[in-house]
Amino acid sequence: MSTIAGIMSWGQLLADRLLANSALEGATRRVRRTASRPIVILVLCSAFLIALVVAVIGLILSNLRHQAIEQSKQRLLATATVLARQAARDFQSIDLIEANMIEYMETLAIVSDALYARAMVGRGIHLMLKDKIGGFPHIGAVMLVGADGTLINSSQAWPTPPVNFAGQDFFEALKADPRLSSMLGRPIRDDQTGAWTMYLARKFRGSNGEFLGLVVGTVASQYFEDSFGTLARATDESTALLRDDGLLLARYPHIDSIIGKRSGRSLANGTAPQSASGVDETERLVAQARLPNVPINLTASATVAAALADWRTEAGYLIGLTIVLVVAIGGTGAVVVQFFRRQSIQLDSTLNNLSQGVCMYDEHQRLILCNDRYAELFRLPHELTTPGTPLRHVFDHQGLGLNLGGDPEEYFSGMMAIIAAHEPARTVTEFADGRSVVTVFRPAPGGGFVTTVEDITEQKRAEKRIAHIAHHDSLTGLHNRAAFSDYLVSAIDETLRAAGTFAILCLDLDRFKEINDFYGHLVGDALLREVARRLQAAANGAFLARVGGDEFIVVTTGDAQADAVGQLAQQFRNALSGDIEIAGRQLRIGLSIGIASCPLHGNDPTTLLANADVALYRAKAEGRNAIRFFEAEMGAQLRDRRELQHDLQSALANDELWLDYQPLAKIDGEIAGFEALVRWHHPRRGVVAPGTFIPLAEENGLIVAMGEWILRTACEEAASWPNQLQISVNLSPVQFRNDDVVRLVHEVLIETGLDAGLLELEITEGVLIDDFSRALSILRRLKALGVRIALDDFGTGYSSMSYLQAFPFDTIKIDRSFISNLERSAQSKALLRGVIGLARGLELPVTAEGVETRAQLDVLVRAGCDLVQGYLIGRPASIDSYAQAVGRPARSGTVDRQDRRNWPAPDDVEDEPEITARRA
Repeated sequence: MSTIAGIMSWGQLLADRLLANSALEGATRRVRRTASRPIVILVLCSAFLIALVVAVIGLILSNLRHQAIEQSKQRLLATATVLARQAARDFQSIDLIEANMIEYMETLAIVSDALYARAMVGRGIHLMLKDKIGGFPHIGAVMLVGADGTLINSSQAWPTPPVNFAGQDFFEALKADPRLSSMLGRPIRDDQTGAWTMYLARKFRGSNGEFLGLVVGTVASQYFEDSFGTLARATDESTALLRDDGLLLARYPHIDSIIGKRSGRSLANGTAPQSASGVDETERLVAQARLPNVPINLTASATVAAALADWRTEAGYLIGLTIVLVVAIGGTGAVVVQFFRRQSIQLDSTLNNLSQGVCMYDEHQRLILCNDRYAELFRLPHELTTPGTPLRHVFDHQGLGLNLGGDPEEYFSGMMAIIAAHEPARTVTEFADGRSVVTVFRPAPGGGFVTTVEDITEQKRAEKRIAHIAHHDSLTGLHNRAAFSDYLVSAIDETLRAAGTFAILCLDLDRFKEINDFYGHLVGDALLREVARRLQAAANGAFLARVGGDEFIVVTTGDAQADAVGQLAQQFRNALSGDIEIAGRQLRIGLSIGIASCPLHGNDPTTLLANADVALYRAKAEGRNAIRFFEAEMGAQLRDRRELQHDLQSALANDELWLDYQPLAKIDGEIAGFEALVRWHHPRRGVVAPGTFIPLAEENGLIVAMGEWILRTACEEAASWPNQLQISVNLSPVQFRNDDVVRLVHEVLIETGLDAGLLELEITEGVLIDDFSRALSILRRLKALGVRIALDDFGTGYSSMSYLQAFPFDTIKIDRSFISNLERSAQSKALLRGVIGLARGLELPVTAEGVETRAQLDVLVRAGCDLVQGYLIGRPASIDSYAQAVGRPARSGTVDRQDRRNWPAPDDVEDEPEITARRA
């Protein structure tokens, strides 16, 4: 430990030298003196680190020393335990022989010492004794001793030598004490050989209980000493046998002078104390174990020096490491101190080039330093920037230019309270000229404080802009979704407290998407701005927010009743009822509105908004440009819709879907091909109309897997027809959002072997509206496979003409809405002729959908239509119903799957375009 103390003294000396150097450097100038504080801190930190290293290493050494001692104690205790068990077995063998001999003598019914002597004196008894110890080499002899101490017989010599044990401690004790049955006597030294022998005696009584003599077994002390020596690890380890009274019976290494003497020390069994040895006065670790059933203890000891031998080696390494670390820390500290000295020289220049103002005051509130930026921000004259200027003078001048809005003395008192708190603080101050600064106060060690000042004028302006942007729509200037969410929560809370009511109106623009896609985003954005302006004018102070592309939400103010809310909704619709001029174009849009009231239709944001959205969904489903209040049955319908959507997820896996086929015919009646139409038989509801489940499949994405199944099944079927007929399959806009649609078509054509020219893929304008450039790329890749592309429902959107220019379609299909009025409307006939004429000019064949009467067909024939499709030609049915058309015989005994599923009659079927694919 003296080495560690020396290291700490050296570290302290280094710290003192560094502090002295930094003090000299700091005395040259005020500003430099402030810079010397980091140097002082650094020196103190270096000294602390040195002390910490020394302390940690010292603690480690102490712990290692303790561990070494404990390990040695445990090893000694283990050694003592093992040797004690071995010695116990040796003594137990003697005890068993003695007990066996006494049992034998008791069978002889010996009642007197004379009879005992006569019975046991013969050579046969000698041989018996000798035979009993034959298997125990550690037993020196077994002897029979008479009541007067005379040796009667022995296993050791014949004839028996004249020996008397009267006067020996074990003989006298056993003879005198009737309660004592056995005893381990004091070891006896042979004067000729110098060997020590231990005597274990057992009392023999006659049948009348009279003391007749002893059976004595002997064992040489050297036997145990030799055994102990085999386990000794070092010359300074010792092992000893002691009686309970501390009498030493045997010891390794052997010291003759102490055998048979009491040590004067008694140890608790199993402990390993540390004490000075009574033999060599050396500090030793001692472990003791008691021999089972024998009044003997075994001790094992080792010197503390031996136990710490390995620890001293480790300590040397750690002390060396400590020296290296101390030198490294001290050297590094010295290098860093020199660095700070160089840095302090640059302090003035650095301070005066900061973008922040900096000043420092001492514990007496007098200026130590300030940079030019600080003086500039507060317009301080030169005389107020000199060291020693009182803080009050600086504050008085600052107060002249600040926008205090009150008593300047209150400003000064507030600043002094901040300083007196000795805690970091931050204040924002506004000047009369509109500037804003943030001032940060930090207490300095030992009193005083440091102030940094930053001009945040632009930051404050930016924050105001950001706050506005965070809660307002950048396009229209209306509140955004985040602002609406906050407002709705507060409106609900206030309404519930006041037991009032209010309503939210979900507004959705009808046909905005078509206008936006056709005329472009610039026109669409301008239209949204004009819509927002008109809605804001009609809101009568109600909260108005734009929450989506063409979605708006209104929250009424006051205690709004249903009539007033309905009038407000009508005002919104009237505001958008006429033409809206944007960029010289007259545009017309509609407005669908869904309304829910709080608390009637919900008293939490989620429920209230969901119910208003349900009402909006009903308004759009009933023809758009409508106003609908939420009704309870709408919620039930929505739940029913969600249940149906859930069941649809397992329809494909449960084989609940099938395909029907509707023929496409030439004008002369020849079948040219078939369109594949998907059907669903619900296990509980029966047949579900395609117009119901296909939109659901598109909403949840199931249309992708369903569309793949339709394409694969239809192509497999068409490939099996002997007659090569066209097969038409509808592709949903959702499928076009997946880049795998081209790969899918290619794989299906290869797997089914269908000629690519026989596959016609029908798409609607919705495919192109979602992402025109991406959809165009996919269509071109499909076209490269050799399949035909048909534009379905032509004429129902804004941009059908432009799509014909952008992509070379193979055919166009006229929507059934044009066909249904052909018999009654001259305008419909004119439109039909125009469409067919356009197609003729583009050299595109035309297919008319929804042909149900002969009169409609006659008009189409006269107009020059190429193909027709509808119930007049054939209704959707299983392909077996058209076996002759596809060139294969009808299957005997087959039943039309349509009949098997109870498919409704044509008048009950929904609009077939909705059956084939979801329209945008």
